[in-house]
Amino acid sequence: MMFLFFVLVLLTLAFYWANRARKYWSDRGIPHIPSPVPLLGNFWEIFAFRKSAASVFEDLYYDKKTKDEPVVGINCFHKPAIVIKDPELIKRVLVKDFNNFSDRHVSSDAHSDSLGSNNLFMMRNPEWKEMRSRLSPVFTSGKMRHFFALMMDVAADLEKFLHRESLKADTNSFTTEMKEFCALFTTDVIASCAYGIEAHSMINPNSDFRRNGRNVFDFNFRRALELNSFFFLPELVPLFRFKVFSADTTHFLRSTMNHVMSERERSGTARNDLIDILIAMKNAKQDKEDRIVFQGDVLVAQAGVFFTAGFETSSATMSFALYELAKQPKLQQRLQKEIRQHAEKHGKLTYDNINELEYLNMVIQETLRMYPPLPFLDRIFTPTPDQKNYSLQPFADFALSPGTPVFIPIYSIQRDPKYYADPNTFNPNRFHPDNKDQLHPYTYFAFGTGPHDCIGKRFGLMQAKIGLISILKDYTVEFCDKTAPTMTLEKKALTLQAEGGIYLSVKRQ
Repeated sequence: MMFLFFVLVLLTLAFYWANRARKYWSDRGIPHIPSPVPLLGNFWEIFAFRKSAASVFEDLYYDKKTKDEPVVGINCFHKPAIVIKDPELIKRVLVKDFNNFSDRHVSSDAHSDSLGSNNLFMMRNPEWKEMRSRLSPVFTSGKMRHFFALMMDVAADLEKFLHRESLKADTNSFTTEMKEFCALFTTDVIASCAYGIEAHSMINPNSDFRRNGRNVFDFNFRRALELNSFFFLPELVPLFRFKVFSADTTHFLRSTMNHVMSERERSGTARNDLIDILIAMKNAKQDKEDRIVFQGDVLVAQAGVFFTAGFETSSATMSFALYELAKQPKLQQRLQKEIRQHAEKHGKLTYDNINELEYLNMVIQETLRMYPPLPFLDRIFTPTPDQKNYSLQPFADFALSPGTPVFIPIYSIQRDPKYYADPNTFNPNRFHPDNKDQLHPYTYFAFGTGPHDCIGKRFGLMQAKIGLISILKDYTVEFCDKTAPTMTLEKKALTLQAEGGIYLSVKRQ
């Protein structure tokens, strides 16, 4: 009898909680999209793996009743949240009023996941600001010039790999899954530039670096549930002890990074890479104002996030670009012509002349418009002494409470016909310098924008450019029997991934 009583009490509380969450926006007169499932909010289809995160945000963006509203109320499971769509309001949140939106909603558990909670991507202010300023020297122009030379060494390995694969068939061509193929290259780039290690993924695709990197973005049931929880339902993270890195990958990162750092200190050599920066942070005298102790897992966490984010985003960009170029051979031919003419003019690719490849830059910009690595940006409102609540006027007659999640659906904005004509067609000419005036401000967020933009964007662009040049200067990519004629996104993947992979034929010219 007592058990039944407790069950009834719990059910009553659950009903009250669900009803309160569902009525939150209507009680406040804010345009909103009702939660279709009590307690599960508007993101339930992501957790049920019925739709990709990009598709769910697209549904929210184009909802019939709210599609013209600049601000839309939703429920992030049990929590009221908002989706903002107006470029001017986005500018306020990401740039003008950054101090009130410096933290992401994404979160890990500091008690059980030190590598997850202490990395730059997950950190919150003021620790985030302190860590960002310490890591910024990794990407100075001098460092980037040094990294370019290391990337070119890996590019030479890529060209040898392409040659070996093409010789295996009488037709001088081979079929491969391009995302994994490109990840072999970007993994070796990150291992070399950040840690001074030759991973040799193109010789051994199951090398420690590639195997562990692959596991981070292997969206099986548990992995998909983990990453979705970090972004949308952080309350589940400590309950189920979800972690950004698996136990095996955590062991790999700790053992590898600690070994590399100790060997670097022992030898006294300097390589101008991430490891040197981490060693300097570890050995620097701690100031009283420092909130972070730069030791142990705090350092390993930065190495971990640079490794995973560095290879994943660029390999995705490269593979989506190759897919679209294979789909439109004339565009591919135009880029190949530019690459060859550049080679005839300069003889060799250098840090000083790579940016002369104007069409290549346009191709990458258009790829990132259609396929941003993460389909949304997330923030929470953090009060300051002069801003206890955040007014959304004149966009909405409402003020955000502290901790309210804010989502910006960048995948949908970057494919909105209001801002990009024929948005689902790959058209690099949108980003031609002569068309600059036609681009709408704050409708393009490939690397985020404002103080919280991607710290490694220059690095990522450079490795994607070098990788595409190395492939397309002597090879052509074409559709094959296994190529999907239209792009379908993987439902379990939080980042943008092609369902079933991107299979293309790579043919030597």
